[in-house]
Amino acid sequence: MMPTLCSKVHASVRRALVRRVTALFAIAMSVLVGVSGCHGVLETTDPTLIRDQDIANAAGANARRLSVEQSFHGYFSLTFKEVALITDEMGYDQRRQYLGPYSNDTYGLDIRDQAQYLATHGGAFDDPHLGNLDWVMTTSSVAIPSIRKYSPDSLKHDFLAQMYAYRGVNIVQMAEDICSGFPINEVTEDNQPVMAAGYTTDSALAYAIAQLDSTIVNVKDSTSYLNLARVYKGRALLDLGKFTEAAAAVADVPDDFTYRSNPNGYNSFVLCQWCDWQGNGFPIGDGEGGNGLHFVSEHDPRSPTHYVQGRIDVSTDSEFTTDKYTNVNDPFIIASGLEKRLILAEAALHDHDASWLTILNSLRATVGLGAQSDFATDSARVDFLYHERAFWLFLTGHRLGDLRRLMRLYGRKADDIYPKGVYPLGGTYHSATSIPFNFNGEALYNFKLTHGCTD
Repeated sequence: MMPTLCSKVHASVRRALVRRVTALFAIAMSVLVGVSGCHGVLETTDPTLIRDQDIANAAGANARRLSVEQSFHGYFSLTFKEVALITDEMGYDQRRQYLGPYSNDTYGLDIRDQAQYLATHGGAFDDPHLGNLDWVMTTSSVAIPSIRKYSPDSLKHDFLAQMYAYRGVNIVQMAEDICSGFPINEVTEDNQPVMAAGYTTDSALAYAIAQLDSTIVNVKDSTSYLNLARVYKGRALLDLGKFTEAAAAVADVPDDFTYRSNPNGYNSFVLCQWCDWQGNGFPIGDGEGGNGLHFVSEHDPRSPTHYVQGRIDVSTDSEFTTDKYTNVNDPFIIASGLEKRLILAEAALHDHDASWLTILNSLRATVGLGAQSDFATDSARVDFLYHERAFWLFLTGHRLGDLRRLMRLYGRKADDIYPKGVYPLGGTYHSATSIPFNFNGEALYNFKLTHGCTD
């Protein structure tokens, strides 16, 4: 059975950790069944259990790695959808014949109401946004020591590079999406909890950079993980306002580099763009809340859409859905040479280097868009840069980080960049600028957490 946790951990902490670690080993077991065909590594004295000693070998290390890979690729779909909802990329259409807006958690995000979002996730272990990303951290923290011990030298370094890259990517997404104060939960090799106080945006980004640097140090042959780490390191440094360092981090990424997810038949923008369990739709935003960009009416090739229907509750409001993803197996672009060039453009703009506009116009030409002439003010230049980022990176989980960076680094006010005013389904937009984490649930197994969201 699993080792006993230290006596200082409260009973509720033990129950939560047992649940997490048990799930970890269940994943390892399911992967091992596929890898080993129920022979060798699965032969134990008690066939109902998988113990550490049963997977203390190369096959067990690979099973742990594969479980992290599966989790990493599986969580982007919902993560990106929630980013789209809390920003101006996507809206929510509540049909009156169903149970009302408070019956669906997406309503809370769309109206920017953190309390309502959390109210629909009342379970002690239910943390809808952080939980998905955090699972990669928990599973990888167990996989890495196993890879170090048991993976053959020919594979070890690239396996480690992959794990650290996935960790860095997940932490950057946490830092960009989730309010300050969130935990990053990990488990030691022998299944003991690693408890840490909540991370600020800056401290999380610093931690992410350390993980991505470990990828760069460990990588041997897998240039895809190397370039994935470079792009995300540049993204994290950009979030920190370290523009010169961000440009240096991505300088060697090939322009044609692309790292895609494997959604395994669950691209939520296709699977549920108009079909959640209540029959609610998720229309693409078009000037949402006054401040939103016009992802529909600009007819931009980077945000393709088609008409679906009139809004159920506002019959004069036409609703459109995305054509960017058309199949449930469509992957997401996680990192690319395109994003590298957007990072270089922002760094150049910060340095008052005219190449920022040359970069953007060169990109625009690739999709048949005309060149933009320069602007009279730096504020207008920033507006255009972030307009271009919004369309190039549409529905890829970047928009919330960009809006928060506009506030952190460029002094923009939330009322000037987030949807505000009258909410189409009744009431007014609230004031959230980030996605909350479930403090009450997280605090059950992490007694170092003392408060919830701080921004």
